[in-house]
Amino acid sequence: MESIEGLYCNNEELEEILDFANMVFSMSYGSVDFAALYPKAYRHGRGEFVTHHVIRENGKIKALIDSYFFSLRLNSQLDILQQSLKGAYIGTVSVHPHSRGKGYLKALMTRAEECALEKGCAFMILDGDRHRYRRYGFERAGIRYSFNIGISNIEHCCAEIYDDDLMNTPLYSFEEVDSDSAYLDAMYELYCRRNVLARTRADFMLCLEGGNSVTYVIIDTLNEEMPVGYISLSEDAKNVLEFELDDISKLPKMIYDLMAGIDSVQLGISVGMDEIEKISYLEKMCDYCNASMSHQIKILDYAAVLEFLFLWKQKYCAPAESICVIGIKKEGCEENYLVSVKDERIKVILTDKKADMVFDEHEFIRLLTTNMCFVEQQRSGGKLKNAPAGWFPLPFYLPDADAF
Repeated sequence: MESIEGLYCNNEELEEILDFANMVFSMSYGSVDFAALYPKAYRHGRGEFVTHHVIRENGKIKALIDSYFFSLRLNSQLDILQQSLKGAYIGTVSVHPHSRGKGYLKALMTRAEECALEKGCAFMILDGDRHRYRRYGFERAGIRYSFNIGISNIEHCCAEIYDDDLMNTPLYSFEEVDSDSAYLDAMYELYCRRNVLARTRADFMLCLEGGNSVTYVIIDTLNEEMPVGYISLSEDAKNVLEFELDDISKLPKMIYDLMAGIDSVQLGISVGMDEIEKISYLEKMCDYCNASMSHQIKILDYAAVLEFLFLWKQKYCAPAESICVIGIKKEGCEENYLVSVKDERIKVILTDKKADMVFDEHEFIRLLTTNMCFVEQQRSGGKLKNAPAGWFPLPFYLPDADAF
C-alpha cells in the first residue's frame, strides 16, 4: 500500500482521480460525473482548492478522499470586523469494492483530519450516511426548515395580498444565467446579505452550477434595469436550492410567477433557522413544513467554533447575557470552555472551572445545534437544564450550493 497526497494536480492526474471516483460511485448509484457535479472543485485551474488523499496498490488508485478548504465569514458592513472560521469539506469518498475491509477509509479519514489541522481548520464537514461517518467523529448539525408549496397554496396566499388584476399579470420574469452573465455582480451583492457567507465572488457562480442545478436572475417586469433577486432550482425543477431577494415581501408573487412559468404544481424550498424573514413568509405560503438536521460536522477547535456560532446567532437573535461553562468529553480527557455573553460581546476561553453541563463530542453537536435541543430541554433533569435562556440551538446551515 502506498499513501500519497498532492495539493496540486495536473490535468492528467486529475483525470485519473475523477475516473476512479466516477467508476466507484457509478457502480452504486448509476452514471456519475464529479467534474459536472462539483465544478468549483474539479474544473481545470481550480487545483489549489482541493487536496487529494489517495491509497494505491501496485500503482493503481484503490481509495480516495478529497478535502476542499473554505472559510465561513460573518456578514459585516465593515470588512475589518468580519469574523471567519476555516473549514474542510470532505467529499468524493471512494473505496474500490474489491479493496473494502482493509482499513483504507479509516487511514484516509485520519490523514484528511491531519491535513485539516495543518491548514488551520476549526471543523470538518461532509454529507452522506450518518452512521457510516459517526465512527469517525462526525454528527448531524444545524436545523433545516423545509416547506412544501402547492400551486393552490400559493394562489390562495397571493389572493389575500394582491387584487385580481395584479394576480393575472406576471410581475417577475426569470432569465437563466451562466458564468458570463452581466448580472453576476448584482447577484453576488444580494448573496452577501446572508448572515454567513461561504463563497467569494470568484467562486460564486461555480458553486451555483454544482449538482446540475439551474440558476435564474429575477427581473421586475416593470423595471428591467436591475435584477431584484436570483433563484437556483434543482435539475428536475422540483426544489428551490437557494434564493435571495432585495425585498423579501416580494416572495409570494415571485414564487407564484415562477410556478406558473414552469408549470409547477409542487415546489420544495429549504432555508436555515437564521433566515427569519424568509421563514415567516414561507410558513404562510406552504401546505406543510418540517424541520430536519443539516450537514454532518466534526469539530477540531471547540473554542473557535463556539465563538463563531454564538456570533452567528447574534446576527438574528440576542442570546441572554450570562456566563456558562460547557464541558466536552473527549477520548481520555475532558475540556471545559467558559462562554461569556455580555454587552453584545462573545468570549470563549478554556477554563479549569467546573462545567455547568457536559457533553460527549456527538452530544455537543446534536444537542446544541439541532432540533434535538428542544427535546432535551423538555426532559426532567436533561443535560440542558443549566443552559442560559435562549442560548440554544446554535445555527449551522449551508445552502446546497456550498456542498462538496
